[in-house]
Amino acid sequence: MLVGIVRFILGFVAAVLVAGFVQVLFVAGLDGVRADGPVAVESMGLLILLAATQSAVFSAPFAVLAALVAAWLPTRSRLYFLTAGLVIGLGGFFAQHVGESGPHTILNRYALAAYALSGLAAGFAYWLAGVPKSARKAAASSSET
Repeated sequence: MLVGIVRFILGFVAAVLVAGFVQVLFVAGLDGVRADGPVAVESMGLLILLAATQSAVFSAPFAVLAALVAAWLPTRSRLYFLTAGLVIGLGGFFAQHVGESGPHTILNRYALAAYALSGLAAGFAYWLAGVPKSARKAAASSSET
């Protein structure tokens, strides 16, 4: 039980850090990744942590729900966690859109792609960090047969 909780926390931290990284890459672009880019590496690190914090605040209840469903149904497949991450990411996008007022809106394809890709990346990171390796191998071998 305690190992499962620690595994969830580590997987969740990895997922929100990856989601923050993807969000910052969408904002800074590939030019910002270089050491001599327009955004300093230290600033990018701070932006990643800030984005990860915002991702964690929004996604924590949904991640707990997804982890409980995965534990209840013994689901350990990569597809489940990618789908859960995608749904949580899209939920964040639509929550941001609903909270807007005025003529400026986040409703565009670029922002949608940023939220969807960060959700997929976070789901994959959670699957890597939060699901035991033996369960990942068992899920992969059962899907092949």
